[in-house]
Amino acid sequence: MDTMTKNMLTGSALLASLMLTTGCDLFKKKDTLAPQATETSAKSGISLCSINGESAITEGEYKRNLGQMLQANPYFKGASAESLPNELKRRFLEQLAMQAVIEKFSDQNGIENDPEFIKIYGELKDQVKRSIKVQLFEKRIYDGIKVADNDITKYYTENKDRFVKVAGGVLAMGVRFENEAQANAFLAKAKQNVEDFEKVAKADKAGKFRDFGRVSKEVRGGFQMEVVPTPIKDSVLGMTKLPSVDKIKTGKEFWVVKAWDKKDTVLFAVDEVKTHIEAMLKNNQFKDVIEKRMEELKKEMKVVVNEDYFKDAKVSPESATEGVQATQVATNNKPAAAPAGATAA
Repeated sequence: MDTMTKNMLTGSALLASLMLTTGCDLFKKKDTLAPQATETSAKSGISLCSINGESAITEGEYKRNLGQMLQANPYFKGASAESLPNELKRRFLEQLAMQAVIEKFSDQNGIENDPEFIKIYGELKDQVKRSIKVQLFEKRIYDGIKVADNDITKYYTENKDRFVKVAGGVLAMGVRFENEAQANAFLAKAKQNVEDFEKVAKADKAGKFRDFGRVSKEVRGGFQMEVVPTPIKDSVLGMTKLPSVDKIKTGKEFWVVKAWDKKDTVLFAVDEVKTHIEAMLKNNQFKDVIEKRMEELKKEMKVVVNEDYFKDAKVSPESATEGVQATQVATNNKPAAAPAGATAA
């Protein structure tokens, strides 16, 4: 597709968003867009815009275009047509009406017989056909992949920790010290003031306080592994009597940690995430299935790729001679140095 065609497509795609944001009213005469009282058909609904007495935009066409715009525009992704304010929906109808006017004008002036229109239309028609064929091919392969219930259950059982509904674990906070003597001194104070651990910890100038939040065995997004050192995590989760204060060594550092308020993690039931797991397993299988099918088709159709086209071009004797002659002309017919290995004619 040439640059002009791409620009035309880009312009038409952006037209809707521009119309919705500029605030301009292209049609000052409101009767231009006045809905017609007559029904066009049960499928299309009433007419929302007429041009020269003929219906140009039906309710069905308007709703279909509005739905497509909502899906394509990231600012409206997930919104429903009903949730949009009437002013916004009205301006979208104006945008469609402007397109209808341009289309009507173009038809009246025989645009479909224009050589440039014929060229662009032919290119786009071929691309749309090709795209639809590929999409349907992939869709039918994807739809043909069946995931057994026992595979879903197996994946769920092996990956339960990924399906956390309510995070459980133990609340924990701690103070880091550079040497064990400082940690032991603070530990003695902390055990006498368990309830005021945070206050005592922040007042101690030798240590550095950190609130770990709720520590659990499930890792959510990898964040917990960065915040909670593994020795602290294992120690906190292993405590049987809470609240509790303990000293923990992590590498060359020493921590005094308080743990309390243990809660069990609540997981999603397998039925709650069945659809999600099924889609994920289908996606995993899709790549292998389609690659296998493509290999089969390539063999059936004896596909041969011209690999020489992608190799570095080699200078032929003919092209070398042509190059010498061109150089001689460019230098007022002064003899050019012959290429290495060249022989005189």
